[in-house]
Amino acid sequence: MIAMANAGYRAVAFDFRGYGLSDHPPEPERANFNDLADDVLALLDSLAIDKAFLVGKDFGAFPAFTVAVTHPERVLGVITLGVPFLIPGPLGVQFDLLPKGYYVIRWAEPGRAEADFGRFDVKTVVRNIYILFCRSELQVAGDNEEIMDLVELHCKFPTGKMASYEPFEPLTFNLVDNSSFLTLNLGLMDFAGACNWIVV
Repeated sequence: MIAMANAGYRAVAFDFRGYGLSDHPPEPERANFNDLADDVLALLDSLAIDKAFLVGKDFGAFPAFTVAVTHPERVLGVITLGVPFLIPGPLGVQFDLLPKGYYVIRWAEPGRAEADFGRFDVKTVVRNIYILFCRSELQVAGDNEEIMDLVELHCKFPTGKMASYEPFEPLTFNLVDNSSFLTLNLGLMDFAGACNWIVV
């Protein structure tokens, strides 16, 4: 975000409903990706932005695709990370083709992700997710495992400017100047809202 701003672009990031410190959808069982696409459009409207490049990583790719397909007049381009283009709708993601222990399917089971995460404090969950998702392998748990059980605590993070911490060191966030805000608010985070968006 800082690099984009320094290059002269206006960069806006927000938390989808149920992510970070945002409120959960009022009726999670009725929520869908069209709601998130509507939120993107409402944000663009509120900021008086007629057209924008949309960038989405993982879950964020789906609302970006939906906005691009349903409102192409508002989109200059779409950039996604971690997810190839998928047609928005029921044929886009064929969950029946994924392994049964795949993290998306596991965490979509009501209460499963909360129970998996609930065994750890929030900083450990965030650290474990970084460890799990910095690898190229799919996160697939066996019948008697949970996704968080797949974490190999002995693994080392890559070195360099972007990797300023090791798994055994306290996780620090150098993305913003006010790290005390993040430290304070990590304890308030609720993962249930994000998990509610996974629809199988």
